[in-house]
Amino acid sequence: MFRSHIGMNPKEYSRIVRFQKTLWLMQRHEHSVDYAEIVYSCGYADQSHFIREFKLFTAHTPTSLLTVTKPYSDLFSNPFYSTS
Repeated sequence: MFRSHIGMNPKEYSRIVRFQKTLWLMQRHEHSVDYAEIVYSCGYADQSHFIREFKLFTAHTPTSLLTVTKPYSDLFSNPFYSTS
């Protein structure tokens, strides 16, 4: 049922939400990113898991992304509310 309404399975969705939270935390602490705190607060198993998944979504490591662009996520500051 989840897949038919959302378009992906719950695990895929949770990975995307966790990644969005990662970007949001990086955005909030742009000048002093504490990657260990991000790993812990977002529920990654360890730092290598965090980096592997980050590269999957962005093709960059967290630090190399910061050299290319500023991370941005408004998922937690502007939540989507369905009217139906």
